[in-house]
Amino acid sequence: MKKMKKSILLLLVLLLLVFPTGCSQLINNEIYNKSYQVSIDITEFEDLITAAVEKASPAIVGVSNYERGKLGLLYGLAATGSGVIYECEATYKDGVTTKTCSETMDSDQVMMYTYWAVTNRHVVASTGDNYIKVYLGEEEVKVNANVLGSDDKVDLAVISFEHTKYIQPVEFADSNQVQRGNFAIAIGNPNGYEFYGSATFGIVSFPKRYMSDDTDGDGISDWDSEYIQHDVAINPGNSGGALINIEGKVIGINTLKLVAEDTDNMGFAIPSNLVRELIPILERGEKPTRQTLKINVYDVKVLKNPEDYPGSEVPTITGLEGIDFGLYVATVDRTGPAYGYLQEGDVILKFEGVEIKNTQTFRSILNNILAGESATLEVYRGEETIIVVIPF
Repeated sequence: MKKMKKSILLLLVLLLLVFPTGCSQLINNEIYNKSYQVSIDITEFEDLITAAVEKASPAIVGVSNYERGKLGLLYGLAATGSGVIYECEATYKDGVTTKTCSETMDSDQVMMYTYWAVTNRHVVASTGDNYIKVYLGEEEVKVNANVLGSDDKVDLAVISFEHTKYIQPVEFADSNQVQRGNFAIAIGNPNGYEFYGSATFGIVSFPKRYMSDDTDGDGISDWDSEYIQHDVAINPGNSGGALINIEGKVIGINTLKLVAEDTDNMGFAIPSNLVRELIPILERGEKPTRQTLKINVYDVKVLKNPEDYPGSEVPTITGLEGIDFGLYVATVDRTGPAYGYLQEGDVILKFEGVEIKNTQTFRSILNNILAGESATLEVYRGEETIIVVIPF
């Protein structure tokens, strides 16, 4: 016991000597038998985080949803969330407008700024009569906002509002470059505006997580969406707020977390690339048109391991030797876009460059393909692998 105490004390002394001022040392990773020259400087790291938060914070606003009470009574605050300003337009006193507005403008010449922000659909949604206001916490003012459009499937909405002062919009990062272990920061308004602009810190737990959702409220999952899973602390009120990287750029829009007695630190954000793709459609007040291939498929891992899925009717399919993943095409509807491109017996191995390990991944990627685009599939057919491009 005394020997153990001495070891612990020695370790604590070493840590205290290393971390207050930083150091440069050789670190050996015994798992992979690799050595890295690592420079540790806590102060510089803190400065990076602080700078990222300061860069993005002005564009993270509050979003208030006011609904009319029962029997047509007065409006009341129904929900608060967060929003992210991504675009600005300046209107000069001479009537000229420009979307290249910046803080370097002569504010005396600008009559009004118009802002566009993205938030969650569930933040602004209402079953009855409602209106929306944006809360600018730095100034402690609220301004009226308009909902331009929302998505019935992906939990996103676009709002706009006007204000006399300049606010720097955020920059979007490429969410396809996000990796597990990357640092991430959430900025929003957890549990209301008393905690306006709260920043929390963590890492990306998994960059592409596909989850099923019931979007029409019938108790049956009808949609599969892609999320960035992270362990950054988020709470009600963070909905619609930003998940940023240490460059201060948005990698996702926070939308949900898993809550259970045995579950913790599992938050999810809509990837920035998907957000950017949907914004122009929602700005126009349109609903995104999603595609369907009109094919029936079976998960290869289910076909090859039916004993793992008791109660399921799993057909017996031959010819899958050497194939460990993908989707087996059982039928192709003549009226669908896949007809003439896919065949019965094909195995879809990759979709848009992503290995298809389950149907959720396939459906999620397909859900993000819009009208006028095409889909590229890697298909195993007749003991060879081919590329199939299906236009929509």
